[in-house]
Amino acid sequence: MRAIWKGYLKCSLVTIPIKMFTATTRRPLQFHLYHKACGSRIQQQNICPVCGQTLGSEDIVKGYQYGKDLHVVLTDADFAQAQKESTDTINILKFVDAGQISPIYFTDAYYLAPDGAAGAEAFAVVHRAMAETGKTAVARAVMRQREYLYNLRPHSGVFVAYAMHYPQEIRDVTEAEATGEVQSAAVNAANLEMARTIITHLSGDFVPADYHDEYTETLEAIIRAKAEGQEVTVEPKVEREKVINLMDALKKSVAATAAAPKKDMARAGERAAKEKKRQQA
Repeated sequence: MRAIWKGYLKCSLVTIPIKMFTATTRRPLQFHLYHKACGSRIQQQNICPVCGQTLGSEDIVKGYQYGKDLHVVLTDADFAQAQKESTDTINILKFVDAGQISPIYFTDAYYLAPDGAAGAEAFAVVHRAMAETGKTAVARAVMRQREYLYNLRPHSGVFVAYAMHYPQEIRDVTEAEATGEVQSAAVNAANLEMARTIITHLSGDFVPADYHDEYTETLEAIIRAKAEGQEVTVEPKVEREKVINLMDALKKSVAATAAAPKKDMARAGERAAKEKKRQQA
């Protein structure tokens, strides 16, 4: 895995050389636009709507629109002046309990590891101290002309750095419709008990391998078949009966989820068999 950034982790007066790696990867299929008539791939160009000229990167500047037909152009010097902190340092601001930060603040995840043996000991000291005290760190850094907020959490010898939204970026929950209706809704005791039963039946450990992007996998199979001149017929999932009455829906859900543990055991057996077969191949 290649580091996407190198710099320093600063904790009070301790400065540790670190590397940052992307912790996750997305699997969206990349599509292009083609001319339906001749099959040629379409090229997208930057064209000035006034001059009609095709523009290169040297002809384009960054600007901010502050009114109708009004904008200001910003230069690299302007962006540099806005950076109050070093662009090569992730600065720890405060240590907090993990439970104090709602997951709604998190965006992307990254790994932070020591950059070379020189910083390994200091990294290990801070890592172990945080793990033993159960604390996470709120940190800030300026990267790529933007200020980022991170939550650092010790994990398997590295820090997982969760990029965070600033509070101003979190929309107020009251903007979501019907929140008041939910809080004021009367809840039937029998329905509540059945809902608890459903939760009990469907409770278990989180096994990441149980979850797959079925849509992308199916689409990939269709693409492979079309590339080989074949057609793929995908059986649509059977639509479950839509039960409008809440009591009836809960009763049927209780019956359906009662069998869930057996299905989970069967799936676990299938996974183990596939893994054993893969290892023997």
